[in-house]
Amino acid sequence: MQSAESTKSSKSIDPETPSTTEQQTPSTTEQQTTTEPTDVNAKTLAQLNTLMEESLQIYELEDQKTNVIDDLHNALQVITEFLGFSTNVHPSIFNLPSDATITMLPNLKLIIKLVNGKTETKNFSDYAPEVITQIVEYVTPQLLELIKVQKSYLTEKITFLRTATKQLNTLSQLKENLPLSLVPKEE
Repeated sequence: MQSAESTKSSKSIDPETPSTTEQQTPSTTEQQTTTEPTDVNAKTLAQLNTLMEESLQIYELEDQKTNVIDDLHNALQVITEFLGFSTNVHPSIFNLPSDATITMLPNLKLIIKLVNGKTETKNFSDYAPEVITQIVEYVTPQLLELIKVQKSYLTEKITFLRTATKQLNTLSQLKENLPLSLVPKEE
């Protein structure tokens, strides 16, 4: 084992001067004290680098989340406003009692009515992605059913209008084929 003086002398030796075997091999205690802080520092710097990279990825994901929610909101709003449909949303999605009523308007505002008479309005995009996903999953079948009913109604009305137009066109053609003496004179 080296004494404290020999350790001091080995540290003060000029690095360019040849050293003895004893000076080349530091004691185990000296090795632990000189390498541990370096290892700890290197490990801490690596962890800080990883922390910074992971934080940047979280920031980017949060930014993407906001953009995706905005895009979903805008696309869904175009559809619901065009159709003019309001839908009910199940209260359990918002952790509300089952006697609460939530209506999603065509502009995607959510009207929340509680039994005690309290009413509040929230924006679709104000909620976390998990809640938005549940809302979309819940209202999509309702919207499809409303579209199906609207489509059937419009098809029926268009069919009626086509038939009426065809009949009126037939009458118009008859008028053109009538002899001039039977056609009423315009004054």
